[in-house]
Amino acid sequence: MKDATFDDFIDRLRSESDLVSIVSDYVSLKKKGKNYWGCCPFHQEKTPSFSVTPDKGFFYCFGCQTGGNVFNFLMKVENITFFEAVKLLAKKLNIPLPEKEKTPREQARDREIAILYQVNELARDFFYACLTKTNYGKPAREYLASRGVSAEIIDFFKLGFAPPSWDKLSITFRERGIALDILLKSGLSVARNSGDGIYDRFRNRIMFPISDARGRVIGFGGRVLDNTHPKYLNSPETEIFNKRHVLYGFDNAYKHIRESGQVVIVEGYMDVITLYSQGIKNAVASLGTAFTPEQARSLIKLNAELLFSYDSDAAGQNATVRALHTVRSLGATVKVVSVPDGKDPDEFVRKHGSSAFQDLLKTAQPLLDYQLDRALKSDDYSTVQGKIAVVGKLAPILAEADNAVEVNAHITRLSQILTVDESALRSEITKYIVQAKKDKIVKSGKTINIALLYKQPAPAVVQAERQLIRLMCDDPSLIPYVLAKLSPDEIQGGLQQEIINFLFNAYNMEKNITQATINAGINRLSENARSEFSHIMLIDIQFDDRVKFVDDCIKTIRLAHLTALYEQHRLTADELERMGDSNFLQELAESQRIKHEISKLHH
Repeated sequence: MKDATFDDFIDRLRSESDLVSIVSDYVSLKKKGKNYWGCCPFHQEKTPSFSVTPDKGFFYCFGCQTGGNVFNFLMKVENITFFEAVKLLAKKLNIPLPEKEKTPREQARDREIAILYQVNELARDFFYACLTKTNYGKPAREYLASRGVSAEIIDFFKLGFAPPSWDKLSITFRERGIALDILLKSGLSVARNSGDGIYDRFRNRIMFPISDARGRVIGFGGRVLDNTHPKYLNSPETEIFNKRHVLYGFDNAYKHIRESGQVVIVEGYMDVITLYSQGIKNAVASLGTAFTPEQARSLIKLNAELLFSYDSDAAGQNATVRALHTVRSLGATVKVVSVPDGKDPDEFVRKHGSSAFQDLLKTAQPLLDYQLDRALKSDDYSTVQGKIAVVGKLAPILAEADNAVEVNAHITRLSQILTVDESALRSEITKYIVQAKKDKIVKSGKTINIALLYKQPAPAVVQAERQLIRLMCDDPSLIPYVLAKLSPDEIQGGLQQEIINFLFNAYNMEKNITQATINAGINRLSENARSEFSHIMLIDIQFDDRVKFVDDCIKTIRLAHLTALYEQHRLTADELERMGDSNFLQELAESQRIKHEISKLHH
C-alpha cells in the first residue's frame, strides 16, 4: 500500500483500539480516578506503579519509566517490531491488513530472505539428525555427555553435528533443489578458490543453531572436537545474520529475564546451555566476540540488571573490562560475577551445582567496586611507588563515577587500605578532573560546552518544560506562540528537547496541527522520549490564565538557559585570561551582555 494509505491504516488502528482492553490481556488493571493501574509487566514490583490513561491512549510506569502508545506496549510486551505490532493489533481488532505495494526489487529481496530462513532451519534439522541419528555423531554425543549435556537438552537447543565430509550438506541440499547462490549467501557453503564447485563451511564440528529474538534460525556456531583451530567458527554476516546484534540464547532467556529483572551475560555457548540445564534460564552469550553496544541496548530495553560472568582467567577479565566500557555510557545497571578458581560458569556449575552459582549471583559486585578491586590487585601497594601507581589508576575511575555518596564511601575505604590520607586522595581525584576538563574543553581558546555545566536540569526547569509540552499537546494552537518566543536549544532536558523539536517540526510541516496528528507521530521519537511523552500526558496542570502560565514556563526555561550560558562565557573568559589569550575580553563582553539580558527578564 502507499505510504499515505499505511498512515491512514495506522491511525485507524490507533483510534479503534481500546488500550485498557489490550493491556488487560497482559496486566490486571484497576480503575482509580481517570486512570487504570496495575503491576508493571516490564519489571518486578509488588505495588502497582503502571498507569494507563484511556482518554489519551498512553501507558506509563513510574517505576521503570517505560511508556508509549498501544503499538509501543505490544512491541515491548511481545518483543516484536513496529510492523509486527501493527499486524498483531489488526488481528486483535479483526481488521484486514492492507497489502503494501512493493517494487519488483523489494519483492525479490523479501523472497530471498524468506528462503534464507528456510535454508537455515533445514540446516539445523540436518545437523541435528547427524548428531542424534547417525554414526557420524557418535564422538560428538560422547563429548556432550562428558560435559553433562543430556539428550533432553540436545533436543531443546537442537544441537547438531556437521559431518567430516567436505560437501555432505552442500550435495544433500543441492539434491533437494536449493539454489547454489542461496547456499553461498546463507554462509553454509563456500566457493572453491578454483571457482569449480562449493564445499561445506562447517565440517566435523558440534553445531549450535543461533536464533533471533523470534526464534528463527539465522546462523550457526561450530566447535571442534579436537585441538584444531579455529576452536569456534561462526556463520559469516548475511542478510539475516549480524553477530553484533545477536545474543545466543536470547530467544529462550527473554521471558526469564523479564520475570527475574536480571540477565547473566556469559562468554560461550556451553555456558548458556549448562546454566539453562541447571535451572538458570536468564543467561545469554555474545557469540565469542566482544560485547557490543547493539547487544547491550537489546538487554537494556528489558529494564534488566546486567550481570557479567565471564571467565575468571586473564583473558576473561580483560573481556569483562571491555564489556563494562561498552555499557558504562548507556545507563545500564551493571554488576560483575566473580567465578573462583579461574573457572568459567560452565565448569563451576558442573563442579559445584546451580545453588553455588546462584550464591555468586547474589554477591555480584557493583561496577565501581569491581573496578576499584581490580586496580588494587594490579600493584603491590606496600611500597610508596606501588601506592602512587594504584592511586593513578583509581583517580580516573572515581572521577568518572556519578554517585557522590558512593565515591565518598570508597575514598574513606581506600584511604584505610592504602594508608594514605583522605585529603591526598581527594586532591589527586580533583587534579584528574581539572586536567581532564582542560584537555577536553579548553584547546586553543575553544569555549566550554554548555552541556557540561548542567548534567541534570533543576527540578523547576524540568517541571516548566514538561508543563509547556503538555499545554501545547492539549492546545496545538499554542505551538506557534511558543515557537516565536523559545528556541529548542534553550531546553535543558534532552528528552524534552527532542519532544519540543518534534512538535515544532510537525507544526512547520502542517500548520493546522491537531492532537491526532501529534499522537500519530510519537513513534518517530526515541524510545526514552516516547516514555517521557507518556509521563507528561499524565501530568495534571491547574491555572487561571493559560497564556500567563505559558509565559511563566517560557521565562523559567529561558532564565535557566541564560544563566548556564553566562557561566559558560565567564568560565571561558577566566581560563583564556590565565592562558594569556586576549580573546578573554570578547568572552567577558559576551558574558556581560547575557547578564544584562537576565536582568531584563527578571524585571
